[in-house]
Amino acid sequence: MSQSLSFLCQLSAIFLRYPDELIKQESVELGRLISLSNLSIEQKKAFDEIRIFLEKTPLLDAQSQYVQLFDMSPSLSLYLFQHVHGDSRMRGQAMVDLLEEYRSAGLDLQGNELPDFLPAYLEYASVCDPHKTQELLTEIVDILAVLNRRLQERRSIYAGIFQILQEESTRLPDKEVVHAHLRDTAVMDDPATLDMRYEEKPVTFDHASSPAACSAACAGYSGKDHGKARA
Repeated sequence: MSQSLSFLCQLSAIFLRYPDELIKQESVELGRLISLSNLSIEQKKAFDEIRIFLEKTPLLDAQSQYVQLFDMSPSLSLYLFQHVHGDSRMRGQAMVDLLEEYRSAGLDLQGNELPDFLPAYLEYASVCDPHKTQELLTEIVDILAVLNRRLQERRSIYAGIFQILQEESTRLPDKEVVHAHLRDTAVMDDPATLDMRYEEKPVTFDHASSPAACSAACAGYSGKDHGKARA
């Protein structure tokens, strides 16, 4: 179970990055790894659905949908501390602390991305010991539940990933916290309230998740060897 959780975090990190040509090139290999893993049938189906979507959707269309969801919709931000601290100074200190955790684990952020970017967080979770991996998911379960709800409302293919991550947490989301966040951020995506937003370069670790990286986690429980991000 611990190895499948690590693999699950790696897959989620891959699929939550800005779509690029590499994800299309690796689609078949990712499909093989998903099939050979010991993820549940429901989890395999959810990951395969988004894999096939990214494989078959024209790249510019997939990128446009990603930007509209996660870059142009503040309520769907993939920056975790944005949901917790907003733009307060507390967010800066929280990011410094998280960055130190990454470095302690031997991971260095590449590019100009922030450490609270969810794919980076999941990349980190995937290389931690099983107890820590579970703990990291549990710490963000309320955020995962909020994003899951909003994506389901939009009938987004990405909702499945958040549903899986939420279910893998060791605790249920706090309903009051989730409801309050959904209520308080209901108008965040209104065009009248949006500021000009700009694209940032993505994050990768020097050994960021790929089919080759996923194979290491997958091999441990399948019995076989298996075999980034915004521009």
